[in-house]
Amino acid sequence: MKSNRGSSMVFALLIMLGVLALGVAGLQAAASGLTLSNNYKTGVQAIQAAESGIVHAIGIMNNPGVLTFPETVVTPWSTLIGYSALTMPGNQPGISYTVAPTASPPSATTDTSMWITSIGQGPGEATRTISAHLSLTGPFTCGAIDLPSSGINADFRGQAFTVDGNDYPMGSETPDPTLDTTLGISTRAQTDADTITTALNDNQEARVMGTAVPNQVASVAPCIGPTTNYVRDTLVPNILGQPSPPVVTDPEGNGNRNNINGNLGIGSVAHPQITYFAGDTTIKANGNVSGAGILIVDGGLTITGSLSFTGLIIVRGSTQITTVTGNASVYGAIWTTDLSLTVGGSAAVRYSSAALNLAATIPQTDGQYLPQHVKVLAWSQT
Repeated sequence: MKSNRGSSMVFALLIMLGVLALGVAGLQAAASGLTLSNNYKTGVQAIQAAESGIVHAIGIMNNPGVLTFPETVVTPWSTLIGYSALTMPGNQPGISYTVAPTASPPSATTDTSMWITSIGQGPGEATRTISAHLSLTGPFTCGAIDLPSSGINADFRGQAFTVDGNDYPMGSETPDPTLDTTLGISTRAQTDADTITTALNDNQEARVMGTAVPNQVASVAPCIGPTTNYVRDTLVPNILGQPSPPVVTDPEGNGNRNNINGNLGIGSVAHPQITYFAGDTTIKANGNVSGAGILIVDGGLTITGSLSFTGLIIVRGSTQITTVTGNASVYGAIWTTDLSLTVGGSAAVRYSSAALNLAATIPQTDGQYLPQHVKVLAWSQT
């Protein structure tokens, strides 16, 4: 009996040791699972941080747009974005990213192509790296009519006008449904967009078309784009700094006051040019102006006669009134830094990416004077 009791005790101890070993193994497995789960979580957070760095960098580049990567992005990187670690938006301690031009890119930086690298840092020293190959999409406009100023006053007369942000081939009466749209009229602030929509009556709202805006008929909304100062102080000087020709200044020869009567040609689709009027410009009732390329008016632009233009019109008067009340047809876009806009008469302003590309590639220029958006061609993760 005593021998049996001893054997039972040994057996019981062996069972207890086995159970204890299984428990320890289970705890170790659970701890290992928690570690793996935590590593996965922190790794995902690091990837999200690296992605945020790429998105952040592209967002900064797209406001106000890129002329060339070396000039607009690489050289001013330290002030544009910087090389220091940036924290993720929101209350996310321990998660950050750094983003910079790639040190040894697979391909060299050019005017239209570059690589950037974003390193995401998660909790527990988790890091992930994303490299993105960037390119330019071509010139862009926020709207068929873009108003970067603040304090807009708007007056829309009649119903015989069209402002259309759908993308039209040059000279066509029908937009191309396969191409991206833009806004009919764009501003920088919601208050200015509200001012414009309020100025449109029920019958006029449908005359402003383009990218759909929630809860309203007219395609009018704020947009991130070049500021008034950037247009006036950077873009326009760059454009006018191109060779002459194709820059033609004051083709009427009237100095700082231009009243256009009769016929005036300012370029063509086959031979676009950059036309500059150094002062308030009025196309009189008997005036007939046709042209292509870029038209810059250093003052107010009033159209009571006939205008047919393909390309980009920039009106950089700070307090003038831009009126379109005659017979006007514009393919491309109008950028006006004026504080008051009157559109009426028989006027059609149609967005055309082809017309903007024409304006950006005028022969004898360097082709580096209109802002472009950035797109991702390829990316890799490590």
